[in-house]
Amino acid sequence: MSPHDTPPPATATRPRAGLLHQASSRVLAGGLALLLAILGSALALVWRELEHARQRDSQHLQLLADVLDAQASQVFDSSRLALDSLAHGLQQSALTLERWETLLDYHLQSLPYVRSLALLDLKGNVLASTPAAEAVRIDLQRLLPAGVADERMLVAPWAPGRSLSEYARRAPSSPAAGAGFIPLARGARTAQGQPVLLLALLNPDALAIYQRQLLDASPPGTQALLLLEDGTLLSQAGDTPQPLGTNLRLHPLFTQPPSHKGRLGPLPTPHGDSLLAWRRAASHPLVSVVEQPYAATVQHWRHQLRGPLAFMALGLLLLAAMTTIAWRNARAREQAQRERDEAVHATARREQELSLLFKSVQELIFRTDAHGAIRLVNARWQELAQQPPELARGRQLHEVVLPDSREAVAALFRPGSAAEGVRTAQALVPGPGGETRTLDISVVPLRDRAGRLRGFAGSAMDVTALLAAQQRLHEQLDLTRQLLDANPLPIGLVDMQGRFLSINPAWEELMGLRREQVLGLRSVDFLPLQEAQAWDAHNDELLHTGEPVRYQERLQRPDGSARHVQVTKVCLRAPSGKPSGVLVVKMDITDFLAACTLAQRAAHTQREFVANISHELRTPLQSILGFSELGVARASAHAKLAGMFETIHGAGQRMLALVNDLLDLAKIESNIGAFHFQRHDVRDIAEAVAAELQPQLQGRQLQLRLQLGSEPLQAKIDPARFAQVLRNVLANAIKFSPPGGAIDLDASQPDPISIRLSVRDHGPGIPPAELENIFQAFEQSSLTRDGSGGTGLGLTICRKIMASHGGHIAAAPAPDGALFHITLPTAEHINTMPAPLQ
Repeated sequence: MSPHDTPPPATATRPRAGLLHQASSRVLAGGLALLLAILGSALALVWRELEHARQRDSQHLQLLADVLDAQASQVFDSSRLALDSLAHGLQQSALTLERWETLLDYHLQSLPYVRSLALLDLKGNVLASTPAAEAVRIDLQRLLPAGVADERMLVAPWAPGRSLSEYARRAPSSPAAGAGFIPLARGARTAQGQPVLLLALLNPDALAIYQRQLLDASPPGTQALLLLEDGTLLSQAGDTPQPLGTNLRLHPLFTQPPSHKGRLGPLPTPHGDSLLAWRRAASHPLVSVVEQPYAATVQHWRHQLRGPLAFMALGLLLLAAMTTIAWRNARAREQAQRERDEAVHATARREQELSLLFKSVQELIFRTDAHGAIRLVNARWQELAQQPPELARGRQLHEVVLPDSREAVAALFRPGSAAEGVRTAQALVPGPGGETRTLDISVVPLRDRAGRLRGFAGSAMDVTALLAAQQRLHEQLDLTRQLLDANPLPIGLVDMQGRFLSINPAWEELMGLRREQVLGLRSVDFLPLQEAQAWDAHNDELLHTGEPVRYQERLQRPDGSARHVQVTKVCLRAPSGKPSGVLVVKMDITDFLAACTLAQRAAHTQREFVANISHELRTPLQSILGFSELGVARASAHAKLAGMFETIHGAGQRMLALVNDLLDLAKIESNIGAFHFQRHDVRDIAEAVAAELQPQLQGRQLQLRLQLGSEPLQAKIDPARFAQVLRNVLANAIKFSPPGGAIDLDASQPDPISIRLSVRDHGPGIPPAELENIFQAFEQSSLTRDGSGGTGLGLTICRKIMASHGGHIAAAPAPDGALFHITLPTAEHINTMPAPLQ
């Protein structure tokens, strides 16, 4: 059969097999139906007996609960009568405390289930008790949480201790363990009208003894409980004791609607499923509860049904055996037919799957005879030989490859070849477009049991694209290797275990180590221990954060020289996103650091020179200015001579202004003039500077218009230095404004973190190309460079002062005149004072 043929459906035998299957199914269904009917009847009987057992045990538990309630009511009624009698006697006659202790002891003789009787005042002081107790004081709020009883008897929760004195010695937080008592309290009055409290300490063990006697004939696990109506445990008997005084409000009894008596079960309890019966006392807040494990009822029920169930099980087994024999006989007849049908179906299915597999496989799959002639081939043959697969039968595979590959392909099918396993060869074939394609051919000899060659099975895969991709990959790797080798920076590649995978020649030259001394090793294998530990610590930091790591290290080379190196490490990641290695780039910055040191020293020397020369120039200038002023005063009668002295005096003034500016600039740059930052409202500084410049404004007939707003503008500033900036900018505006004009000074807060002051004049203005140049030293605007004065250092000093404040000063283009913006941060935005300009 060809792999392209579709196998016929094997459905001819299905009706017959279906009939046989229906016969065995009917036999099995009939037998199972009879078994189920008998089993259902048995289960119904068993269930009814279980329900009868449950009801019988529940009635027994209800009877026990009634008896326990009667006994508990009798005990509490007797105690109440005794307390009533004592209260009556207390009110009728005034007795001494010794007499009252005798009377209490007399009544205690008739109450065997009471530990002691006591007389207390309402503050908790024990006045008399049996036996005679030491003078103790009882915390009545702790003993009687419900309050002091009136003339009715009050039943309080279980309390620890055998007597009142022992109870008083116990701390409230001590565990409730050991012996205890049930407090029975009744309020009374003495003959003098004093309110007192009669207290009976009921022994819970006396109640528990009766409860245990009552449960002697009950199944194991049965327990009797005496509870208060709020769930507090007073006494108990059974195999699973709980601490007395425990609150059992979560007991299933308290999840039911309140009733006089009742029974429940089975219900889940902390000890398993149980049957439950209870009875509430008519005259006391007591509940008598009896619990029996439901498992005991089930066990008794099983014991009773053991005989009937065994007989019923025997009948079911006989019926099941007969049904099985009949079903197996019918099953045997259809087994052979089913096996034959399954074999036919499996053969057809395998042929169909093999045909689909041959069609869908992208590789060429073929089978030949012992001489290499093709017997079977898939649809891939169409693309390889440009002919339908049906025409491939009888052809040799080497006929479709190029002549240079035919000998290698023909050798694969030689019977005498030494290779008995997989034989492989690579061959070239012409493509549909005239191109050459490469095939990887694999062939396996097929032999029968006698070892005779029956043929060959093989496959051929087109690896043209794979070989091209490998070639491009090799070329890319060669290019990368050449780039690394040609890079002047030392570069290394480290894997996730810290082993060096690659280094370039620059790395070898810097480290003084050859490649074969480093590759495959860790840093600890060739670096000093301290340097290796620092290396590994930075690698761990890189892998932990994923961000590039950059640091400096001092490298001790093998030749003894030391170099300062800046190291940059970058984490390399695989396409899946997982780290695959670390790329390390080193840069020798020894010469750079030396150049920086020299530059810093030169700048320091320059600042010292300017400061010193400025100081040296001021002394002779003061002399020149003094003599020029004297000359002007004495030569007033000689106009020409006076003009010469005035010229000398003006030049000296300009020279002194230049020296002062140079000295001020040197102070700022050398940090001689320290900045003292304080919190100020900049509007106050602006108003002070404006008042200071009023004489100059009036001399030039100028008007200064202030727009400072109504809200405070708080900033951390050096008042003197900031006033110097405002004074310089306003002085320039006055100098270059035409007479009779106006100057605007505005202050505002454009955003929550900054303050801006703007100074606008209507003078010649500043060309746009010079808006930044005017802040450089000795630079002036081309429109104001007309001999009107100025050293060209004022704006330079202003910019440095604003930089030390964390702010900025800049000139902005204006249609007429000049516009300066002075910006600085608000006081709230600055957490620490800015450092002085370095």
